[in-house]
Amino acid sequence: MPDTTTEYIKSRRLLYLALSTAALLFLGLIYAFSMFSAPMSAAFGLDKAAVGLTFNIMMITFCFGAIAGSQIEKSVGTRGALFVSALLFLCGFAGTGLFGNGNIAVVYACYGVLGGLGVGVGYNCIVATTNIWFPDKVGFSSGVLMMGFGLGSLILGTLSVNLVPAFGLSSVFAAIGVVTCVVVVALALLLRRPPADIVSRMAPEKATGTGFDPGEQDAALKTPTFYVYWIWAIIVIAIGLATIGNCASDAQAVGLDAGFATLLVGLVSTCNGLARVVIGLIYDKTNVKVTMLVDGFIAVAACACIIGAFTTGVAALYVVGAFCCGFCYGGVPVVASAFARQRFGAKSYPLNLSLANFAIMFGSLLNIVIQAAVGGADNRLAVFAVMGALSLVAAFDVLPFSKLWNKDMRMLDERRRSVEADGA
Repeated sequence: MPDTTTEYIKSRRLLYLALSTAALLFLGLIYAFSMFSAPMSAAFGLDKAAVGLTFNIMMITFCFGAIAGSQIEKSVGTRGALFVSALLFLCGFAGTGLFGNGNIAVVYACYGVLGGLGVGVGYNCIVATTNIWFPDKVGFSSGVLMMGFGLGSLILGTLSVNLVPAFGLSSVFAAIGVVTCVVVVALALLLRRPPADIVSRMAPEKATGTGFDPGEQDAALKTPTFYVYWIWAIIVIAIGLATIGNCASDAQAVGLDAGFATLLVGLVSTCNGLARVVIGLIYDKTNVKVTMLVDGFIAVAACACIIGAFTTGVAALYVVGAFCCGFCYGGVPVVASAFARQRFGAKSYPLNLSLANFAIMFGSLLNIVIQAAVGGADNRLAVFAVMGALSLVAAFDVLPFSKLWNKDMRMLDERRRSVEADGA
């Protein structure tokens, strides 16, 4: 059979990676909210602060959507889960465009809840299914997928916002819903799970010869390593969100003009996207411990530069810090994807990936709490002083994580050898 040859698998998985990345590019449009919020306030006659809450609702429902997606995929398969994602996204964006005028509750329900759920279901299904095709290059595949998701807001978001003056926000939102729905449905009709022996074919050094994956015996939420990982991820995500959500205003506060401040938002998004490939390659060349340490120290450097910018007024420091923040934030989902696959195996990968990504919700809440506690928009130096202290916690968190990880790897190796010995 041609579909069992190694060469066929290599060509097929590259096709799936390209198609999946394209679909995530469109689903990533939901993160263009910072570009849509001002036009939404103006076109729909809504309070800017009230509209801003939509992003936080979306972040939370995204996490729950990822959990739901893992269960939907288990029940109806990859195709069914992607159909659900496409329908939810369509209802979310088209509903916002058609019925959001003058009604903030509709914006919350459609963009925040339906859109967030739809993206969560689709993201989790696409990443979980596509990554299983790359047991030998899980960091690379995760990085490429995450790059597509991260750059969606920059590339398609910019295009969409530029179409608003000509066609109106309602029409643009409806079109986004329809086009994204078509793209995700097309992927649903094409994407397949890999053959059962994909690990032995593409990563024989990780195979036991029996098809046994020792990590599949462990539940993420019952594993100490998972919670230590969560501490690192939650902090780095909070640091990234603190910068990304206020980049333009912070840049102007340290002396940059409005035009460059707007450009900087796009450049930070670019760093976010490129980081996902770079971090993925670092993961494949080293290991999860080194990758987390590198990303953690970049978060420390980011906070140090931004604190320096607010303290000294040197705008260049803020630019460097913002780039570093975009980079470290972009690295987290790549590590989450690769970590969940390597530590807990393929069997429950969709569920474990969604659990790892729940750090996004907690990171968002941590960012909100810190900003509320120290004054938020009125005291940005204090915000980053707290974030700077937490960045050190994240960097040093890698030490206990490394000890637990080494212990886990020894345990998995012992399980693997035991099964091989029993089968000999």
